[in-house]
Amino acid sequence: MTAPEPDFARPPEDARTAAQNIVAALGLPDLSEVPPEPIRPLPLIDLYRLSRDTTVLYGVGRVDASGRVKSTGIVRALGWRAGDKPEVVTALGGIVIIASPDGLFSVPHQPCIVIPAAARHQHDIGPGDHVLLAAAPEYGVVVVHTRQAMNEMLARYHSTFGSPDRHAHD
Repeated sequence: MTAPEPDFARPPEDARTAAQNIVAALGLPDLSEVPPEPIRPLPLIDLYRLSRDTTVLYGVGRVDASGRVKSTGIVRALGWRAGDKPEVVTALGGIVIIASPDGLFSVPHQPCIVIPAAARHQHDIGPGDHVLLAAAPEYGVVVVHTRQAMNEMLARYHSTFGSPDRHAHD
């Protein structure tokens, strides 16, 4: 059985609100009103100096009906092999999966991150949902962040910059 495709025609209420928060944080105009003049592309904003720190790996994946997220690169970087038993710790900000000999589930033969049913339920993760994986291989840790957590992080991140100057290149 395959995971159902997400319904992009009718986004859930929280996704629309998250999108509104991100757009508001970016200082973009309300596109529900007809603009008095054509909208020009926004100038690119300078990002803070990007870190060259590669000790954390990131991936976005879709959760299947069994709670598995394909992520071959992250699983290999963590050094997890089929039969290893990581431990799952749920936290308010995400689901933490740690290398441990005492874990309650096993890494499957195909490299993927497994999110146990109890953790999926606690964080309202369903089949077809996308999650952000943030792994620190040196510590044998991966943190699973939900779509809602990603929306909140992005809105908070973009709100720190203030509104872009839309007429900077006039």
